[in-house]
Amino acid sequence: MSGAIRGWLIGAVLLVAGCTAAEAPWSPDPAEAAQLDDFRRLVFGSGPGQLAKWQQPIRVALVDATSEGEREIARRHFAALADLSGLAVDEATPPGANLLVFFADDPIDYARRHRGLYSHRVTDPRHFESLLAERADSTCFGFLWGGWPSGGGIDFAVVFVRTDRGERTVQGCLVQQTTQVMGLRHDLDPEADSIFSDSGRQDDLTERDRLMVRLLYDPRLKPGVDWAEAEPVARAALHDLRAETGGAAAR
Repeated sequence: MSGAIRGWLIGAVLLVAGCTAAEAPWSPDPAEAAQLDDFRRLVFGSGPGQLAKWQQPIRVALVDATSEGEREIARRHFAALADLSGLAVDEATPPGANLLVFFADDPIDYARRHRGLYSHRVTDPRHFESLLAERADSTCFGFLWGGWPSGGGIDFAVVFVRTDRGERTVQGCLVQQTTQVMGLRHDLDPEADSIFSDSGRQDDLTERDRLMVRLLYDPRLKPGVDWAEAEPVARAALHDLRAETGGAAAR
């Protein structure tokens, strides 16, 4: 066989092999794909939604935290959120705060009696009252305000934590609700091993939960975007974060 023909055959084989490889479907890492789907559900919920996050320092007031244990839980958690988000998070008095965390045996009654601390953000008192009534059986709940639909950030939030059901419930409620008002606003399934599950199995952020906060506060993700816009950016940011940690949060 001549050298020219032999070279042509080798080239043809390489071309066919190259075409076969190009036609093989791309398959994402299953753990990475699951984390990306968790992020979508936490940030956007079941609807189209828009991404919400803080873009300013957070000034936290712990209102009527009656024990040093409650204050220590809160301070430790807010230090973690500051580290994960890159935001400045400091304690403040209620009048100067943009995040109010209320501790009470009866959060609904407390929300009504102390509405003066946040009523300047309630534009429709009747609708707000109906939202409170819907949460009558809740152990804890929160509300947030801001301009993310037009590209602004979250700029004010309130969280109510029930205190008559033990320290573990206080910690779980505080961690879940204050992390949700960071912009991870929705829940995961009850079987999820996450603070964002209402099963109560977790009372602190898991490594996977921490990854979700870091991903949301990647500067490439902007307030106001929908999932179609956010998905390729979030995918790239998640890939980078997993590379940094060696996929440690894949569990």
